[in-house]
Amino acid sequence: MVKTANLRNGNDAPTVAFPVVFPLTGTGCPITVSIPRGIRSDLRYPFSMQYNVTIEHERWKNGFRLSYIGANTRQGLWTYNISQPVADTRAYVDKPRMFPKYPAINYQTNGSGHQYHSLTAEAKRRMAQGLYYQGSWVWARDIEDGSPENAYDRRRERGVVDVITPTHRITANFIYELPFGKGKPFAAGVNRWLNLLIGGWELDGIYGYHSGQFLTPSWSGPDPTGTAYTTSRTPAQVTVRPNIPRDPNLPGDQRTIRRWFDASAFSAPSPGSFGTSSIGAIKGPWSNNWNAGFVKNFPVSERARVRWEMTATNIFNHPNWSNPATNISAPTQAGVITGVGGVADYDGSSAREFRMGVRLEW
Repeated sequence: MVKTANLRNGNDAPTVAFPVVFPLTGTGCPITVSIPRGIRSDLRYPFSMQYNVTIEHERWKNGFRLSYIGANTRQGLWTYNISQPVADTRAYVDKPRMFPKYPAINYQTNGSGHQYHSLTAEAKRRMAQGLYYQGSWVWARDIEDGSPENAYDRRRERGVVDVITPTHRITANFIYELPFGKGKPFAAGVNRWLNLLIGGWELDGIYGYHSGQFLTPSWSGPDPTGTAYTTSRTPAQVTVRPNIPRDPNLPGDQRTIRRWFDASAFSAPSPGSFGTSSIGAIKGPWSNNWNAGFVKNFPVSERARVRWEMTATNIFNHPNWSNPATNISAPTQAGVITGVGGVADYDGSSAREFRMGVRLEW
């Protein structure tokens, strides 16, 4: 059954009155309406693969390991503005676009990828003659597709992952029981009271090092490509990657906190073109950090002991720098480091700190 209703136009003149879906007054009215993202109709599931090869060998009471580890992603999802005009010297408002009445239409499809390679070397010694240690070195390269500046050049966005995977990472730790007192090579026959003084001492250490992050330079100014949305012939203000005519990374002995990289190695993008710089073109500051502990064990009985320990983080009080500013449009700040504490994604460190504790173990 179909229901009907009579509607009466309250206007004096016979005009049609349409309902106001989005009223222009009142606190509940929307200011903007988001345009839904377009999605490929036959979108495929991304998939990944992991693979590794390891060789292990034991020699001289040490275990040695050499490993290759790899991983990849295929058919990854990426999103770009399908309505972006081509990059040239014309103004944005003069260019044809797929959907000219909308500022942008984000479209999601398959096509992005990711590739990881690493080589790991490790040596480990079981506790023997009062010494234990473990050390490893990892060389790695992580490559993926970034967010596109140019919707029509996805390959331009393929590069090193800029803030996650360092090229080199070294970690080491050890425990060394000093060789004095009962059961040790030196002064093994001392009496109980002298053994309390010279025996039971232990030295521990942890070391970490990683090479710097890969940082991406940027430039801010009027859009040189005519691809950023605007309603007038005045170019929109954008932040994009600059041109890179030469390597901006300085030799190690020339890097300072006031000039970590050569900012003059970059220049503004050419009119009508995106910048030539890749993702991760700048190598950030490395980090190395020593933590140490000094321990004294006091035997109480065969099954109990008191353990006193003094530990220190960043024992050498070495400053680990934060990343420098990378926007070349601010020439007095580009390449300048203004913070310490390292990079939080890896081994952030503060100034040297000590901690002392006593505990009963049984």
